[in-house]
Amino acid sequence: MAENVNIPVLRLGDLSKSFGGLKAISSLSLEVAPGSISAIIGPNGAGKTTVFNLISGLEKTDGGSIHFRDTRIDVMRSWEIPPLGIARTFQNLRLFSNMTVLENVMMGRYVRSRASLLGCALNLRGPRREERDIREKALQWLDFMGITGLSDRKIREIPFEKQRLVEITRALAGEPALLLLDEPAAGLNITETRNLIDTIYRIRNLGITILVIEHDMDLIMEISERISVLNFGRKIAEGGPAEVRSNRDVIAVYLGKEFA
Repeated sequence: MAENVNIPVLRLGDLSKSFGGLKAISSLSLEVAPGSISAIIGPNGAGKTTVFNLISGLEKTDGGSIHFRDTRIDVMRSWEIPPLGIARTFQNLRLFSNMTVLENVMMGRYVRSRASLLGCALNLRGPRREERDIREKALQWLDFMGITGLSDRKIREIPFEKQRLVEITRALAGEPALLLLDEPAAGLNITETRNLIDTIYRIRNLGITILVIEHDMDLIMEISERISVLNFGRKIAEGGPAEVRSNRDVIAVYLGKEFA
């Protein structure tokens, strides 16, 4: 997944979004370099998940622009964006609890499907072959994530930590260039978080760019190359971990003196 290092994978330009009288995002601009691990942090209500919803097309911008590589995506519909190479997870898991792990991961692969509805309905050879390919790819990603042994288990039957991994695996099944992780460590203990950190590094080593929202500052400070800090929808700081950690505004509104 080679990238042109001179072109940001993601560019937000003067982005704004309001909900009624609430200004959720105000004049937000940031860039994400290809092959990097970047982060967005800030207090609850700072607008972090709104940014992800705007990037993935679940919400529409009031102003500004969003570019994925050279393509403007804020004018596109939500279902048109994943095939370009963007995948995401959610703070609150959105898995199909009555389906198996494998079936859930296969759902993430269907963004690459070329089969028509008619071809599937008629059970033609092409769609059958593509379904086998989707299954094989899903199994490969399960193997990469180390959870192949859970493939036939229903989501409701497996531990929460594994459900988190399944959601990430489902996102990876579409072979994205940009992976958006929304609080992937939420609900995990220290050991599980350490395993998650190792997994994030392995994903980045595949050439996948990662943008993460997270409240676990130990995780953020370890994995992130660049951090953007939001407060009430505005960017108040940006830079590397050391720079952000020592920023007085960030300490005052979010990190606190103890962490700094």
